[in-house]
Amino acid sequence: MIKNSYIAAFIMILFVLNRGVAFAEQPKTVEIPVEKQRQIGLKTVVVETKPMIKTIRTVGTVVLDEKRQATVNTKVDGWIERLYVDYTGRYVKKGEPIAEIYSPELMATQQEYLNLIKWAKRYNAAKTPGGDAPPDDISGTLNAALSKDAMSIVDAARTRLKRWDITGKEINKIESTGKPTRTLTLYSPVSGYVTEKKAVAGQRVAAGEKLFDVADLSTLWVIADIYENELPMIKLGQTAHRNLSNWGN
Repeated sequence: MIKNSYIAAFIMILFVLNRGVAFAEQPKTVEIPVEKQRQIGLKTVVVETKPMIKTIRTVGTVVLDEKRQATVNTKVDGWIERLYVDYTGRYVKKGEPIAEIYSPELMATQQEYLNLIKWAKRYNAAKTPGGDAPPDDISGTLNAALSKDAMSIVDAARTRLKRWDITGKEINKIESTGKPTRTLTLYSPVSGYVTEKKAVAGQRVAAGEKLFDVADLSTLWVIADIYENELPMIKLGQTAHRNLSNWGN
């Protein structure tokens, strides 16, 4: 009886060991019903070798390209007599007139320029082969300047007008007509949209005061917020994809 008990116990141990080996050889699987897969959005793909890609998702703000912005202002004090651009959002082309400004200071400078041209012509006409004596009615200071170089004073006055954004074409018109131009026309320095308008007809403006902001919207910037631990993954030249809540992908 004892011997038979040992044999039975030995057979039971072998049976348990064999069952354990069988259990160990079976692969571990997780079964999810089809309906449950649909609910949780489970998808399966074929296993393949691919490079490891880290996708960084963040938020950003769309802003203007700082390299495509320009400000329109005036270099003289005056009053706005006419506005060609009278609302924000209007598209303007480079060189298109935006506003006209009346400036007493500018009028006085133009008249001074015309007087210098007249005096220089009188001085040149009075030259004789025997000397450079100008007319007697020219003042002493101007006489000394004109005797040295009459046209240099005219050129200096012309340069002063150019620095006030009066074009060469307008200066030639002043010379040909002999009359100063009442208003100074301001032109758009770039093509784009008016993003800010501060000018109002009849308004008094000071030199350097901003009247318009014009921006080219063909290129925009997206300023994104990146965590510090993700900065090493950002490289120059990488491609970024953006989704706009109002426009879609």
